[in-house]
Amino acid sequence: MHIKILGFNLFQKGGTSRSNLNLLRALKEANHTVTYINYVPFRKRHVEHLKKTAVREIEGVNFESFHNVKSLTACDVLILTREDFFKYAREVKRQAPTIQILGEIHAPLAYINPSFDLALEAIDAVRVSTPDIAKAFASRFEYPYVFPMYVNTDHIVFQPQPSPNTKALMMKARFEDAIKDISYALKLMHFIVYTKGHHDVELHIQGYGPSLELYEQLITYYQLERQVFLNGDIPKHAIYISTSPYETLGYSILEAIGDGNQACIYPGDDAVLTSIYQPFHAVHFLNKQLEHDYQVIMATIQETYMDTMRNEDFHYFNQQFQYEDYSDTLLRQLAEKADQHVITPHLIEKTRVELPFYYSRYVVKHSLKKALNRLPDSFKRVLNKKSRLYQYMRRGIFAVEKQVKQRRQQRIHPSRSHVFIESFHGKNFSGDPKAIALEIQRQYPDKVIYVSAANEYVDIEIRQFDMHPVRFGSREYIHAFERAQFAVINGNLWDRLLKHPKQTVIQTWHGMPLKRMVNDLMDPVERQQQSEAFLPRMLKWDVLLSCSERYEALISSAFNLSQHLSLNIWREGAPRNSMLIRHQEDEHKRHEIEEKYVGIATPEKRYILFCPTWRKSQRQNVSELDLKTLVHLLPDNYEVIVKLHPNEGHLYTTYRNMDSRIHCFMNEWVDIQELYLICDALITDYSSALFDYAHLNRPIIVLDEDTQDYHQTVGFYFELDEMVSVKQCTANAEAIADYILKHKSVDHSAIIRKFMALDHEVSDKNIVNHMFSDK
Repeated sequence: MHIKILGFNLFQKGGTSRSNLNLLRALKEANHTVTYINYVPFRKRHVEHLKKTAVREIEGVNFESFHNVKSLTACDVLILTREDFFKYAREVKRQAPTIQILGEIHAPLAYINPSFDLALEAIDAVRVSTPDIAKAFASRFEYPYVFPMYVNTDHIVFQPQPSPNTKALMMKARFEDAIKDISYALKLMHFIVYTKGHHDVELHIQGYGPSLELYEQLITYYQLERQVFLNGDIPKHAIYISTSPYETLGYSILEAIGDGNQACIYPGDDAVLTSIYQPFHAVHFLNKQLEHDYQVIMATIQETYMDTMRNEDFHYFNQQFQYEDYSDTLLRQLAEKADQHVITPHLIEKTRVELPFYYSRYVVKHSLKKALNRLPDSFKRVLNKKSRLYQYMRRGIFAVEKQVKQRRQQRIHPSRSHVFIESFHGKNFSGDPKAIALEIQRQYPDKVIYVSAANEYVDIEIRQFDMHPVRFGSREYIHAFERAQFAVINGNLWDRLLKHPKQTVIQTWHGMPLKRMVNDLMDPVERQQQSEAFLPRMLKWDVLLSCSERYEALISSAFNLSQHLSLNIWREGAPRNSMLIRHQEDEHKRHEIEEKYVGIATPEKRYILFCPTWRKSQRQNVSELDLKTLVHLLPDNYEVIVKLHPNEGHLYTTYRNMDSRIHCFMNEWVDIQELYLICDALITDYSSALFDYAHLNRPIIVLDEDTQDYHQTVGFYFELDEMVSVKQCTANAEAIADYILKHKSVDHSAIIRKFMALDHEVSDKNIVNHMFSDK
């Protein structure tokens, strides 16, 4: 029998590559003719290199690159090893009806979009990992021709002896945090090492992928350079850690168990790994709660994995994962399902199959490279990015792009089921857009919420809320915006986004303005430049949120709202402050937030929030205030949290390393509304933070440092003297410490009445009701 297998890239490491190698070997040992079609272009040297480590698996196998559907015909059985290859089944069936086609689902079902075209009407059968997945797949896609069967595990040699107790932990995974969540493992290590004090626990991580730089930076951020090691030698005896949100088997877990090691694993959001690994004595389950997972890992470190347990695990492994004849079992189940699944080839819809992206990119890239190398140096200089020709070409490309988007827009219908959220142009996930997103999620859990993210750190925060991060400026970002009927933002839309007539852009802005903005700036040149750039962006808004008459008047002046006659103003208050009003006396919420930022909730702790605004001039300290002196003038249970402006992130390490009682967190992970709730006093300068914080009726101290200079260059809308409940003082640590200790609460009701009268504990709920009402 001639069997063809279409795989993505056999020459890169990973679980799917390992399973494909095992499958090749099993089919060859059963005397089948095997051809492996590699989707990604390769060269002979790749095959020669693979032979060094997998000669038994690939000996006698034919290798081809995938060019088009013809590559997949002229065989008896075709195995498609990725669900995004299933689309080729239609044309294969039309050209060669007798070929039996097996589709393999290696990805978790959660990662398969329900609207994704699987071409199941042309696929004879589908193989998945477990009976539970098979049942879920059959129900979800109304496709009964699915059977459960684990991937081939013949490469695993089960060692008879259990590993001795060890404090070494290990992970082997692709460095792609959205899929493997290694960032959680690093956070857990920080908790084990610094919160719990176990400096002798080590974590060894091996892998490759786009998140390598992220993990290197997180190791530095968590100060784990002496405890966490990337791509070094892994100890023979180590406890395996898996934190992936979804797995269908987890090859590395099974390999670690085979080597005699224990494993601490997260069962997955769908709990698939529970049924697979629950019977193993060697396996213990995490739940992604730091305290619980710490206890699980420490118990695994301390408890002995006994010989009797190992013997029982050996019997379960052989019973569950070893097949007497893997290839025969696989092909027999395919044949049985194919007999049940009657496919009529001429009734299969004819669809256009595009040239493979990887192959076309490979050809175009190398063709262009050769062409450019032949160009004279003088012409290469003309194409320099700074040249006038380059800039002219760039503008031309953007003009064409706009026309393409306009044509595509005619085919797109924004959906009420999709929402686009952006806070501070994706620099973090906070403020009003976050509050609205969370309320949508509470009221409408089935809606798909896309959240703009500038980098992987913001991705991590967004995923904590089970929302979908999209990289700012990417193709996915543009498509997410185009699909959504509602876009909620607190800045301006990216200029390259083309708004659909049926879309609604809700502008929340990001706080009560204290400093003059745009049309109200003191400098006439800067005022002119900013107002001209701002107007076309403002005209894209459909709705503006308001928290008071005073706010509305200031914003109208600053943004020249009189030019936007169709703008709707929703006078429902600021949704970001609903949480402050609801939870200001909620000790459980305070502890929850405290655990997020400092790792452990300590009821007697008191925090002071230092929140300076940004200056355009570069500086090495954000204030003249000596925070180290201040914190040591306060009782031992007081600590300071520094919230830097995103534009002054370069000062992060300065404050983080200043003192053990001074904290400074990564801006991408900070929601300042959460910090307000856990902090007992606020120190700021002329930041609009003081307005939101006033809801809590706690001490607010405003530093009077360069106020006069700022007043003359930028200007204020009003004097701080209008807010009598706010304490103004110089950067005198003794005076500030004395004020904090003498004032546990302050009545800020006059500020609220004047500036935020519309803020309410259900502002977020009312706004979401407004969005999705049928009116």
